[in-house]
Amino acid sequence: MKGLETGKDKIQKICDTLRKETLEPAKQEAREIVENARIRSEEILRDAQVKAEEIFREAAQGIEERQRLFQSSLQLACKQGIEQLKQRIEEQLFDRELAHVVSHEMGDPKVIATILNSFMRIMEEKGIDDDFMAVIPKSIPPRSISALLAARVIERLKEKAITVGDFSGGVQIQLKGRQITIDISDSVVRELIALYIRRDFRDLVFNV
Repeated sequence: MKGLETGKDKIQKICDTLRKETLEPAKQEAREIVENARIRSEEILRDAQVKAEEIFREAAQGIEERQRLFQSSLQLACKQGIEQLKQRIEEQLFDRELAHVVSHEMGDPKVIATILNSFMRIMEEKGIDDDFMAVIPKSIPPRSISALLAARVIERLKEKAITVGDFSGGVQIQLKGRQITIDISDSVVRELIALYIRRDFRDLVFNV
């Protein structure tokens, strides 16, 4: 029954809607990273596999009675080496590039203003009239955000309601009187995107 919808349910719907509107563009950017990383990693893995095969062939010419043990040890070493290489590729190509893309996109004042305007629109649609505060990245002047906000958002934000936080992009929205913080900072968005596409990254890049 819609009439019995609680304030908590409304807040959850706002969180879900905001995350969807924020995550979709960043998820597309991240998938492009995955595809580029797959192309770059194929040659690296191919060279590593070729070198491992060369080492294996040279070792196979050793003493007969030691051959089986030597081959087993070498195969294990190659497997461990390739796994370490995969981890390095994932750290350097996926984690680093994803962090760069998300921080860059979420550090744009226009993106932050869009989130706040969308938040205000959803609040109005859900009939919630709570005052709120916005915490923005420390590198962005509050006035650059205020200049992009809709008039009704500025009216809802009271004096000193836009403060700076210790993060690089995105925004944290604090509902006054409810002790609720909706965290849409770059680190949270990055973690959410990684949950969606990390498996896709490994499948595309390492399934060669």
